[in-house]
Amino acid sequence: MHFEVVEEADVWIVRSEGRELGRFADQEMALHDVADRLREADASAPAGLSMRYQTRAA
Repeated sequence: MHFEVVEEADVWIVRSEGRELGRFADQEMALHDVADRLREADASAPAGLSMRYQTRAA
């Protein structure tokens, strides 16, 4: 199982395997959601997490 947390237009989106699982107002809430999902997942299966941040103007 692989999760992705994406910052997009000041919203944090949690995705897994191409599906959107939730939208959150801040990064901490999104990461707590992923942590809860990982606790409920099958521990014998590999899991991963990636983060994508919004591009910032220099």
